Amino acid sequence: MKKLLYKPQFFFLFLAVFFLVIGLIFKDNSIDIAIYSNLVELSVWGVCLFSMLFFVLIAINYTSLSITLKTPKRTLTIAHIILQSVSLIPLLYFIFYSGETRTYEQVSRMNIILILSFFIFIIATTIHLINFMVSFLIKKE
Repeated sequence: MKKLLYKPQFFFLFLAVFFLVIGLIFKDNSIDIAIYSNLVELSVWGVCLFSMLFFVLIAINYTSLSITLKTPKRTLTIAHIILQSVSLIPLLYFIFYSGETRTYEQVSRMNIILILSFFIFIIATTIHLINFMVSFLIKKE
């Protein structure tokens, strides 16, 4: 856990590789989303590529802090990693079970879970940006 707090870029690089592998495995599947009484199919491959790119960018942010010898704030890093992990659990569940057919009611319930997960994801991203900016702008002692 101590290494994770001092080198969080490795955790996010691991997540990037993980999403690349998951995307390759479930490339042909899609996640159904209900929007105004219509079912929209979201490609698992596209979601995984977006996630992979996002995690690579986060890893680059943490690496740039490491290169400039700035340390991210410990509590913000913990909050970011925990919230990011929590927000990914429902997404991974729906990716792993994306090959199943569902009724409109089931998809509607999935939407609520995915929306809550997305809000947690946005909070985690905001915490990361605050952590990055505060750590980067504070002078080294």
